[in-house]
Amino acid sequence: MTEAPGTAGLLAHFSARAGSMLGDLEALVTRESPSADAAAVTALSEWVRARLTACGVPAERIAFEGRGDGVLARLGPGNGGTLLLGHLDTVWPLGTLATQPFHAGGNLATGPGVFDMKGGVAVLLAVLSAAGEGAFTPARGVSLLLTSDEEQGSGASRGQILEEARRRDRVFVLEPSGDGGAAKVARKGVGLAVARFHGVPAHSGLEPEKGASALLEMARFALRADALADRDAGTTVVPTLASAGNARNVVPPTAEVTVDFRFWTAAEGERMCEGLRAFTPLDARVDAEVSAVVSRPPMEPTPESLALHRTARAVAAALGFGLAAARVGGASDGNLTAAAGIPTLDGLGPRGGGAHARGEHVELDDLPRRAALVAALLAEVEV
Repeated sequence: MTEAPGTAGLLAHFSARAGSMLGDLEALVTRESPSADAAAVTALSEWVRARLTACGVPAERIAFEGRGDGVLARLGPGNGGTLLLGHLDTVWPLGTLATQPFHAGGNLATGPGVFDMKGGVAVLLAVLSAAGEGAFTPARGVSLLLTSDEEQGSGASRGQILEEARRRDRVFVLEPSGDGGAAKVARKGVGLAVARFHGVPAHSGLEPEKGASALLEMARFALRADALADRDAGTTVVPTLASAGNARNVVPPTAEVTVDFRFWTAAEGERMCEGLRAFTPLDARVDAEVSAVVSRPPMEPTPESLALHRTARAVAAALGFGLAAARVGGASDGNLTAAAGIPTLDGLGPRGGGAHARGEHVELDDLPRRAALVAALLAEVEV
């Protein structure tokens, strides 16, 4: 492999391959990969594996129990260096292409999953292919891990993510960039509470006093959860799903509510869990079962992760674009690696917008720039 070129050379390399990157993007988007369809995600992972292998990058499919396969590739030493992290699954059901086909025109490409996060996967393919073909040399070891269940909480892939991250010194996540193309230096943690209530049924007209309403206690719990929100701390609480009762003229004997809560710090997550679990029904005849867990810890900024951003911002400036720092409410697998203590920089994917919405799009001229940025970071080009 040859010595890595400078930023100008890398940008020229990827700009000359803009057409190939667009072709990869189209291939990724037109291979639909909803999280719930293991076969579809596995078919895409096989295409990615073959694409990388053809460019000299050792890659393998990796099974995630109950989900589709992901992809793992490694270059250079097996420890130290960088983990490049992303996911292949999308929120879009199979068949979405029929009404939202892939389209590229002007400077935009649209289609299901194009922004979250197949644009980032296209960038990763270009970077790894360039390294595999000798266009530049990573300064240290590199892993690429593309998972199959990020949109479903990464339950099956979490162990592999952490195992691979702990091999490396830092993690770059190619999730979509923030507003204006910003990198993401902080993400909220995600918590989930489920409260189930068991009361006493009775005729709502003849003997309502003999009943104990599970629905009323569910409502009180929802209000209690809402009261735990802290606007100043950025902690949000949203009851999202609810059900109760079994007939219109019966005091509801059962009820259930789900609460989504988001927070910036681990301490806030602990406070929320403790506060939700402490709920006690006002009516002692109603039993309450409350579970509250942090499903993704927050990605809190650290001196090391902020240093990664400063380096990336300097490289981006040398490439001719800005790279601001953003704090966002949504979570990613970067939350997991950051909470495990590995310096993590997220949101390095291309500019665009409309994640999870019909207007989802990426800006095509940003694909070569992002590829040059990631390649320069891997090559540790001085700027």
